[in-house]
Amino acid sequence: MKVFLGILTGIAVGGLLFLFAVKLYQNLYSTVPDVVGLSGTEACERLKASGLFCDTSSSETVLETYPRAGSRVKKGRTVNLYYENPQKKIVPRLSQLNLSVAEEILKRLGWNYETVYFPFGTEKDRILATYPEDGQVYNGKLILLIDTGERESYFLVENFVGKKADELKDDPRVLLFGTGDTVVAQYPPEGSIATEVILILGEE
Repeated sequence: MKVFLGILTGIAVGGLLFLFAVKLYQNLYSTVPDVVGLSGTEACERLKASGLFCDTSSSETVLETYPRAGSRVKKGRTVNLYYENPQKKIVPRLSQLNLSVAEEILKRLGWNYETVYFPFGTEKDRILATYPEDGQVYNGKLILLIDTGERESYFLVENFVGKKADELKDDPRVLLFGTGDTVVAQYPPEGSIATEVILILGEE
């Protein structure tokens, strides 16, 4: 009988702990409400009621949000609002978003854009910056600088001309070409920023 009561007590305590954990989770997190189609002012009020904040308030119509509606986020988080604004065509804040999210926003806006990839090495397909920058007027084309997720080591190129091939053969930054034993030319030149340098070997 004692064993049975012990089991019941354990189940009851476990259930209470579970309910407490669920309640704590609910108090810390909130679901992003669907505010697409509302004015920015109305959207901000609805977000505030859910324990969230908006990045910008406007009388214009909300076109999209990030995080998207239905996402579970920590309370107190700022939600980015993207507005339908065909007259001003102000570049929205796209930096730090994933490329797929930004592409969907730009598709709805009907804007042209180009992507340029850079090995920043933080997160694949994360937008590092835009040109024009957010807040500026869209001029018919937008350039997105995208992180490849891979990092390359850049360095300030020194002057290799006159150095011997033997002392450079184990240097991972250089590519040696030619049959001589001395560097007679290099590309890029001294002072450049590069990931590797091409060295031409010849005779002094």
